[in-house]
Amino acid sequence: MTTMIIRRARRASTRLVQSARLAFITAVAAVTATTVTPAPAAQAADSHGAIAYSGDGSWGRSKGYPTKAAAEATAVKSCGHSDCKVVVSFTACGAVAKNDRETKGAEGPDLSSAMKAALSKVPGGYIDVWECN
Repeated sequence: MTTMIIRRARRASTRLVQSARLAFITAVAAVTATTVTPAPAAQAADSHGAIAYSGDGSWGRSKGYPTKAAAEATAVKSCGHSDCKVVVSFTACGAVAKNDRETKGAEGPDLSSAMKAALSKVPGGYIDVWECN
């Protein structure tokens, strides 16, 4: 009987140590993630994105590229048609609005600003696609 109690106590002690280790590892991971990850604004300033459109309404987008040219080339390629053209390039956020006559893009420091700017260029339009770095 005493042996069984000792075994149970050892198992409980082992579980407690394992739980403490897991809690410590989780805490270290959380602190590392918050101190190593760059702030969104700092990351956006160094990143470029773009949105491209085709005449048939197909689109492609990119984000997180080191140069404007690379972002635009990727957006055009992901659009997938020979007539794809870049509608907007951005460092923070970009949005594209369209109606039954036209398609216009705009950039902004945040998604809301980019969407408002795009909608202001297209009367009666709607946001079709957006992206942020």
